Amino acid sequence: MKSLKKLPNNTDFTWPLLKALHDLYEKKKTVAKIQDLDFIRYLMSQTDLIAQKKGNNKILVAQDGYEAYYEAYFQSAYQYYYDFLTQVDIRPDGGKNFTEEDIRTLMVIYESKDELKGNLLNIEDFSGKIFDYAGSKYLKFKDSVRNAVLKILEIDEFPQNSKDLQYRLVVDYPKPKAIILCENKSFLKQPWNAKELEVKLWHVGGNNIAIVKDIDEMELSYPIYYSCDWDFDGLRIFQRIKARLESRGATIKILVPPPHHHYLPSDSFMHKSRWNYKQDFSGLDRNAFSANEQDLIDKLIKEDLWIEEERIVLKEMYYYNISNNTTFHKS
Repeated sequence: MKSLKKLPNNTDFTWPLLKALHDLYEKKKTVAKIQDLDFIRYLMSQTDLIAQKKGNNKILVAQDGYEAYYEAYFQSAYQYYYDFLTQVDIRPDGGKNFTEEDIRTLMVIYESKDELKGNLLNIEDFSGKIFDYAGSKYLKFKDSVRNAVLKILEIDEFPQNSKDLQYRLVVDYPKPKAIILCENKSFLKQPWNAKELEVKLWHVGGNNIAIVKDIDEMELSYPIYYSCDWDFDGLRIFQRIKARLESRGATIKILVPPPHHHYLPSDSFMHKSRWNYKQDFSGLDRNAFSANEQDLIDKLIKEDLWIEEERIVLKEMYYYNISNNTTFHKS
């Protein structure tokens, strides 16, 4: 097989596209209107994997090599999303105009539906908090996604008013080996992480960490790790969570990125967190970090860099830290 792109870009990767790629695999053809997508144009013009049907250019047909390509790059994702949509009684047909990020967010909503129903927001606030990648007006204008949310939460409509949101999104695992508290939602949108690592994944709403005080005592008996952006805001939030948990006699350890992590400049696009050069160690508490963690933070401050949580593979980071960490103990 030729050297090929593994995946379409984020704007192209939607459920209709994934369904069409599956039809090409299962039925050897598709009539889906996907020929204008950059990724499909790439497959048609630069590979021999798919082509227009002779005599009917509205139909795409699979060519030699497509089956192996689909199995390598798309089959597992399609099956995972298909099984989820079926589980929540949403018809997994090509008319559901979900992006991949939409489906992953719906998974998070499903895993935490009881928590969210107990703290339900109006549609704009819910959209802005939970669909933060799309904004507060997203659910108002994306009918398919809004209807899916209503179905999963088993409600007819969103309330008119919002209350102060304190929520904990959770991906559970029975008898977990640990709990990983995630600054961002990205790892929760890959729920297979919890099963593979045998851990619970939590997101407590970024700066909204007051919910930590309500964590059940039994939960505090597990080893607890914190995964975050290694920038000023992420590390400062870790300090606050660490202090809250220690006041309850529990311990939390920050997950250190494995070697060869990707550094980004602090002024990278849409990144608002900045180091404080008016104070030593950017005003952070050195005592909250190990010597190795301090060395990494010193490097980031000195070179005005940061490390993005979403660019790290959770499995690699978790096992790297497990192999280098000592046993947890109560404070």
